[in-house]
Amino acid sequence: MTKKDFSNMTNPADTYMDEMVSATKAQAKQTTNHKAKSSENSSESRSQHASFLLTPTTANSLKMIAKLEGTSANNIVNQLLDEYVANYRTNKAKAKKLDQALELFS
Repeated sequence: MTKKDFSNMTNPADTYMDEMVSATKAQAKQTTNHKAKSSENSSESRSQHASFLLTPTTANSLKMIAKLEGTSANNIVNQLLDEYVANYRTNKAKAKKLDQALELFS
């Protein structure tokens, strides 16, 4: 009985992996590199991550408003929070306490 010769066969897994690598390279060439928007305050170098729970109605409305306005929900939330902080700072006593707390804890 003669031995079987499998040296000329290709492994299907290797073929699949080669296809995936070439597809990934092609996809990487197609994608564009997006850079995060620079913050208005030059002393801030990076954004911080925060999580909030929203009611389904609010979340859906926020997403739809963002689409209608041609912006992101994140951008809308940042604008609203910036307005809130600016409004908070209009009270001189509150602004002073906030500045003291930020100096102590930042």
